[in-house]
Amino acid sequence: MNKWVRNEFMRGVQAFLPLLVGVVPFGLITGIAVSQTGISPNDGIIMSLLVYSGAALLVALQLIQLGTPILITILSALMVNLRFLMYSASLAPHFQKLSSRWKILLAYLLSDQAYAVSISYLEDPSNQKTGHWYFLGAAITMWLTWQGSLFLGMVVGVNVPPGWSLDFTVPLTFLALAVPTVKDKSTLFSALVASLAALLMNGLPFKIGVVIAAIIGIGIGAMVDEWRSS
Repeated sequence: MNKWVRNEFMRGVQAFLPLLVGVVPFGLITGIAVSQTGISPNDGIIMSLLVYSGAALLVALQLIQLGTPILITILSALMVNLRFLMYSASLAPHFQKLSSRWKILLAYLLSDQAYAVSISYLEDPSNQKTGHWYFLGAAITMWLTWQGSLFLGMVVGVNVPPGWSLDFTVPLTFLALAVPTVKDKSTLFSALVASLAALLMNGLPFKIGVVIAAIIGIGIGAMVDEWRSS
């Protein structure tokens, strides 16, 4: 790795560092939530390596705890990760000249945080040649921090006395994820409608009401956006 490339990589690492304040607590809480499902730290870290998405992991854990059929659990996790299609479409023009190995690596390391840190840098025409190194620096920093804090949370959670019921950590983490996304009237209305729908359909088999409520909320949000723009 020459000096120029190393500098770009380190710039990506440094750009990501301020986000560690939010990533570490989220990873710890998610790790504790994993331990509360009875999954061992070893199995939990394998699951995290295969499903590199905190939100999807939490959805899967919640549904596993409820005894939801595996097909519905997988589909629900995939729905949560649909946003990565938009991220990929946004990043594709900047990485189209890279080899397949590079694209596979960067696709696996893609996260909300790495995208947020890198997209403005990548859109600068002067950074086209080395932008993937910048993204790699940010993405690897996120990956290492996430896996480390998640594992630590699982180890801590396993040693928490059974009387300290920490089942609330999963819904609490979901709440922490949802609140920052409510930035305008359409997302607020979408969140309120989805919450109400989830409560009304709470008695449906396999907790499928949660998935239906999410679809309703997304649809309502899209309708409000279209109405406001017309």
